[in-house]
Amino acid sequence: MLPWDESSDKVTKIRPDNEKAKALQKMTEMHEKRAQLTPLPDMATLLVEEYYEIVKELVTAIMSCDGWKTTSHELLIGYLAKFYPEFNAAEIALIDQLRQMRNDIDYRGVMINPEYVERNKASILDVITKLKDVTNKRIAKQR
Repeated sequence: MLPWDESSDKVTKIRPDNEKAKALQKMTEMHEKRAQLTPLPDMATLLVEEYYEIVKELVTAIMSCDGWKTTSHELLIGYLAKFYPEFNAAEIALIDQLRQMRNDIDYRGVMINPEYVERNKASILDVITKLKDVTNKRIAKQR
């Protein structure tokens, strides 16, 4: 994770966009359905990818409501850490761990041990639920 830096060339100030946030929510619903159909332990690696995509899309939706976008996944997490104190350090660390694992999967072909998912699934789902709640509140606030 990188600390939030609005002056980064990977960050753009935009007009708040609830429609984009709603579209991203719909995408996360599809990812969630696919995650529910992903069998463990065989597909633990794909499940970790799904979880990260859900988290990434929800944080992107929050940023869209707030009038920001970034091309950096690290800054995305830094944004959440800076502006949403309802996410504690352990939750931010878990999100960043998912990001790192997803990068290892995509760029190095790393396979995830199913025990990781078994140990962390409840915490990951709690973070996703919290992100969905924040996203819904941000969308409702913009109306």
